[in-house]
Amino acid sequence: MSSTRAIKGKIRSVQKTHQVTKAMEAVSGVKMRKAQMSAIVSRPYALAAFRILARISQSVDIAKHPLVEARPVHKVLLVIITSDKGLAGGLNSGATKCALLALADRGIAKENTGVLAIGRKGEEFFSRRGYILEKHIDTLKDETAIGGFSEIVRHITKLFSDGKYDECVLVYTNFRSTFEQEPVARTLLPLSVDALTIMIKGIVPEKGAFTEVNTDIKEKSASSDYLFEPSPEAVFEELLPRLIAIELHHAFLEAKASEHSARMVAMRNASDKAKEVTFNLTREYNKARQGAITSEMSEIIGGIEAMK
Repeated sequence: MSSTRAIKGKIRSVQKTHQVTKAMEAVSGVKMRKAQMSAIVSRPYALAAFRILARISQSVDIAKHPLVEARPVHKVLLVIITSDKGLAGGLNSGATKCALLALADRGIAKENTGVLAIGRKGEEFFSRRGYILEKHIDTLKDETAIGGFSEIVRHITKLFSDGKYDECVLVYTNFRSTFEQEPVARTLLPLSVDALTIMIKGIVPEKGAFTEVNTDIKEKSASSDYLFEPSPEAVFEELLPRLIAIELHHAFLEAKASEHSARMVAMRNASDKAKEVTFNLTREYNKARQGAITSEMSEIIGGIEAMK
């Protein structure tokens, strides 16, 4: 009888777990769609900034700017975006592996690498391995606007302009579809027009409800003659930090959409597993109960026979 009671307790425990995972799946699904929508809404702003950059580049030699000019790479600043919580499958491990591969490809040693971590998981991973932790950004809310990255941009550009680092690499998880998230490494600094083009194109996912929003960047960025006030150089100086903030904000939204998507899928798998475990435990409970009934009936029959 004690075994059936124990099995019944396990069934109740698994059913409670199933309720929690089901609720977490629903919450993550809503947050994922919100993050996708935020990325889509920010795309016109990114396109407008990109068009201005294309026009300015015809009037100013932007390649000589300290934040654009390429230099020999001896030290790298790694900006990595991860989640603060787990229960998201291999999301964070994929981002950290991608970061390590990007550093290995550049042949940069640990002592020449600085880390700016947005998210607790990335900070914990690299601090445990002895990397130089330049800054750990506190948890950012899903609805954080582009302006919320201004302080981070100032910190990154100062480190780069002062010559402390020769390259800044941004690593985050790119949202491709609900069931597919891809960790990517992009060069944030020195700023590259090609990298910006790829980033803006990637704002629209390859699969899903928002694929029809795609826009031809080349058409939108067709340049014309413009008069810049007070000067093209001044406009470019003002535009640069905004472009970097756009890249960081987009990467953050992609990482958030990927996190919620991965967690939704993980919780769905957990819910399915809970159903399976409940079914198996129920069958085991029925067998144990039937065995107990059969045993009691045998004892009764045996007692009756002994009394004859």
